[in-house]
Amino acid sequence: MRRMLTATLTVLTLSLMTACSGGDDHADHGDHGAEPNAFAQVSKAVCVLSPTSGTDLKDVSGTITFTQTKAGVLVEANVTGLTPNSKHGFHVHQWGDISDSDSGKATGGHYNPTGAEEHSLPNVEPHGDHHHATTGGHAGDLGNLEADAQGNATYSQTYENISLTGDNAILGRGIIVHLDEDKGIDAQPTGGAGPRVAQGVIGIADPE
Repeated sequence: MRRMLTATLTVLTLSLMTACSGGDDHADHGDHGAEPNAFAQVSKAVCVLSPTSGTDLKDVSGTITFTQTKAGVLVEANVTGLTPNSKHGFHVHQWGDISDSDSGKATGGHYNPTGAEEHSLPNVEPHGDHHHATTGGHAGDLGNLEADAQGNATYSQTYENISLTGDNAILGRGIIVHLDEDKGIDAQPTGGAGPRVAQGVIGIADPE
């Protein structure tokens, strides 16, 4: 009789442990929809720009998309409200913090995960029918947006040395558009591009 009671208690204990384990799994994954390494599956991101209020350019707006490809990250921008017929430096910055709507300085400095000592413009080298392109000395150095007579700028370039996730990941970081031209290596430490006229956060986009 004592053996039967002991066996019954053992079965009940194991059943309760299994039930509790199942409940925890449901709470962690079912309720939140989380998946291990979910960010590793991100293939597209978007940054929606909003103007800062601390300069004379108060109508800068637009979107910048980032698409992960086999060749690297395709960066495509459409920006309006810029100074006509001019260049404006733009960069990936350290933080996706746009709480400082006046100066945009809460985004920190240029994104520089490799600890590069010098700022510079992107490097594009012809290679057969294609080309190899890397961002400047800092991984966040994207160069310049070139505005037309109406103050509109488009941009398209694929970079090999950044990614959405993993090494040199830019997801969740900030984008800054500057008032002036990025003059590259001749203007250390940040290209002399002047005040920040627009900012945004690089967020996960619908891949469709």
